[in-house]
Amino acid sequence: MSHWYDKQGNPCYEVKGKKGLRPSTLRDARKFGWVPSVSTVWGDVVTKPMLNKWIQTELLEALWTETQSTDNSGDFPEYEKLARSRFNEKQQQVMGRGTMIHDYLEKYFTKRQGEVPSEYLGLCQGVALKLQTITNNDVSNPHNHWRVEESFAHRYGYGGKVDLYNDEWVVDFKTKTFGDNPNPKKMAYDDYGVQLAAYSQGLPPVNGLTGSRRLLNLFIDVGSSRVLEWEHEDTNRFRLMFNNALELWKLIKKYNPEWKIL
Repeated sequence: MSHWYDKQGNPCYEVKGKKGLRPSTLRDARKFGWVPSVSTVWGDVVTKPMLNKWIQTELLEALWTETQSTDNSGDFPEYEKLARSRFNEKQQQVMGRGTMIHDYLEKYFTKRQGEVPSEYLGLCQGVALKLQTITNNDVSNPHNHWRVEESFAHRYGYGGKVDLYNDEWVVDFKTKTFGDNPNPKKMAYDDYGVQLAAYSQGLPPVNGLTGSRRLLNLFIDVGSSRVLEWEHEDTNRFRLMFNNALELWKLIKKYNPEWKIL
C-alpha cells in the first residue's frame, strides 16, 4: 500500500470513500497535492532482489506444503490458489509482527512503558541499551532531544515517518529472524541505507547542514530479542540513489509535487 503525506508532513494514509475509509491513491495525491513516502518512491521504481527472492522461496515452500498435505488429486490452479493463500497469511503475520514491535518501541520511548506487554519489555530495554551504547546518548533523557515516530515532508516532493532521530542520528528498526551466526553486514541492504539517507535529507537541517545525520539500522531478532547494529557510511551515494529514483518516479507517474521555499 502506498503512503502519502501533506506538505506539512501529516500522514494521509486513508481517505473517506463511499463505503468508509479506504487507502489513499495517486489520484487522491494529485487532487490534494500530497507527496509520496520514501518507501513508495523506492518500491515503485527499484527492484528489491532479496525481497523478491524471499517471496519466491516462501511461495515455493507454500506450494510444496500444499502438494504434500493433500491427496494429490487436485490440478495446478487449485494448488496455486491454496499456496498463495498460505503465503499471504504468512506475509500478513510477518508484517503484523513488525508493526506490533514498532508500536511497542514507540510506546516505550515516549514514556508509556505501562502499555508495553511484559513479554516485550525486555526487547524494548535491549534496544534502548544498544542505542545508548552506540550513540552515547540515553534515549530516555529529554535533554538529548530524541524524536520518536515523527513524520515530515520535503520540498523535493516526498515525505516519510522516522522511527527515531536527534541532531546526530537517524535510526530505523528492522525486525528479523536471525538464525545461526547472524551477520549485520549481510542484513544491511542498500535499500536500508537509501531509506535513512532520504530521511536525513528530509528532516530539519542541523546547524544549517542538510542531511548531516549519521545513519543507523538496528536489527531486532523477534525470537531472542537480540539486537545488532549497522551504520551506513556511504551517505552521499545513498542520497543520490534516492534523488534519482525520485526524479524517475515523477516522470513515470507524471506527477511532480515538489515546491519552492519563498
